[in-house]
Order: sequence, then structure tokens, then C-alpha cells
Amino acid sequence: MYLDLDVQLCMALQKGDEDAFSRVFDQYNRLFYALAYRFLKSREEAEDAVQYTFMKLWEERTRLDFRSGVRSLLYTILKNHVLNELRHRNLVYEKNYLMAQEIDDTDDGFLKAYEERNMQEQLIIAINKLPAQKSIICMMKLNSGLSNQEIADQMQITVATVKSHYTQAIKMLRQEFIAVCLSFVVFLGLI
Repeated sequence: MYLDLDVQLCMALQKGDEDAFSRVFDQYNRLFYALAYRFLKSREEAEDAVQYTFMKLWEERTRLDFRSGVRSLLYTILKNHVLNELRHRNLVYEKNYLMAQEIDDTDDGFLKAYEERNMQEQLIIAINKLPAQKSIICMMKLNSGLSNQEIADQMQITVATVKSHYTQAIKMLRQEFIAVCLSFVVFLGLI
């Protein structure tokens, strides 16, 4: 009986029956999403793979061979798409690796200097976002290299207060830099 239902579904699909397509989609989309996600490790790419699979089924329905059943046909379409995506991903990784190997030491020195300057600028911006006392204490340590006692004397506060503000400022700056680094990594598409 199940086989007859599958044969009827295949025949309806080949004729362009949208209800049959909806039933197939409802029945198999979660299964194929899970399968695509297992290999692609990306929600968006898995969704794209499933969308491609069902789009291909609909667009090619008159030319496809349904003898092995809808599920088997969908699996074949998805498998080929995922393999192509993984192959393409590997080619991109290889190309980027080769390009990175071609960078000579002078470029590397320039990049390091640029990154250091950029990090210092980001640090100053982040320090300026801190509450006033925390910002002042950080700048006194960074620019003047003053000790906690010297800062306490100049600001007319206790050494414990200086330590407390500085510790809190470091925690806030760490969170700021984690957020900046994560957004940069996402921008580069590394995760």
C-alpha cells in the first residue's frame, strides 16, 4: 500500500500537482535538512541545500526518473548538491592557503604593523567608552605608566579604589574586544 501511495505521488508530481509537491515537501524537508546540516555544518547552507533539492525536483519533474521513489530521488539530488558544495569549499580553502603562502615577509611586517596600530586605535576607542573614572585610570596607566599609588595620589582617591576601577575596566574592555573580534571573524566568514 505504501508503495502504491509513493507511485501515485510520483505520477502526480510529474503532472505538476502542487498538492503532491506540498505533501512531499512536508514529509521530507526536515529529514533532508538534518542530513544537509550534518555535512555542511551551517544552518543557512543546509536550508539552501534543501531549497535547491526541492526546487530541482519541481523544475525537473517531467525529466526525472521516479522509479526508485521520491525519497531516493531527493536523496540523490541533495547528495550531489552537498558534494559539489563541499568540493567548492575545499577549492576555496586551497586557493586561500596558496595565496597566504605567497605573501612574503615584507608584506607580513607591514600587516603586523598595521594590525598593531589598528588594535591600539581600537583600545583607545574602547577606553573612551568607559565611565569617566575608569577611562582616566586606564589612560594614566597606558600613557604615563603610573603605578596605582601615583594614580591614587593624583586623583585623590584610595589605592583600593584605583585597583577596583582598573579591574572593572579590564573586564569591560575584554568583553568589548571579544565582541569586536567575533564580529570581525563573522565578517570574514570564518565561522
